[in-house]
Amino acid sequence: MILFEPTLATPKAVDTAVRISLAGTNGLLLDVSCGPYDKALQQRLWALNNTLRDPQSFPGLVETVPGVNNLLVIYDPRKIPPDEAAQVLSDLWISSSPTPINGKHFVIDMIYGGERGMDLDYVAEQTGLTPRDVIALHSSVTYTVAALGSMPGFPYLVGLPPALEVPRRQIPRTLIPKGSVVIAGEQASVFPCPGPCGWHVIGHADFDGFDSQAMPPALLSPGDTLVFRPKAQLK
Repeated sequence: MILFEPTLATPKAVDTAVRISLAGTNGLLLDVSCGPYDKALQQRLWALNNTLRDPQSFPGLVETVPGVNNLLVIYDPRKIPPDEAAQVLSDLWISSSPTPINGKHFVIDMIYGGERGMDLDYVAEQTGLTPRDVIALHSSVTYTVAALGSMPGFPYLVGLPPALEVPRRQIPRTLIPKGSVVIAGEQASVFPCPGPCGWHVIGHADFDGFDSQAMPPALLSPGDTLVFRPKAQLK
């Protein structure tokens, strides 16, 4: 159920349709998606998420979960009714502005192709590149963690070169190993634990992205940056 859809102006003076919807009996989903990933919008969501950490900003706040182009707000409806909560959230969004996060930087060594990078040749074929070109492009850029989701510690990485964009697999795999490096659409990621996946696996890294005994349990956080460094090239 969408409570309302105000049209708001971003700092770039571009109109963005912002939707605030009910998420269960005690949640609100603020969705600012309006097409391709927008760095400024994501930075505004990060800023809003930080603002909500102040107990005075949102009565009854329980938890926030930032996503890509959206923010889930969990609250206590006994302390603030849904329509009032939605208005508070909308007002806070209007007053927000892009705020970069000075995150950590990681270098992740990985091996491309082979049995644990079984989709490298397919990606090369679909993009009209050679496997070496795919490796060179994928490892040439710095990725930013836009959000964590899907599974514990799973990073949604933005920054994938457009030349490597391919649709998701039509038939997802039921299980791929921890450390699998994957791409799909305009995003990339590396698996923190084994799990199902509809993305294309182009390599493997020794990556410990989630530890339930650590604090915080996820290695990466929104705003962190990383690069993939090839450990071995194709012969």
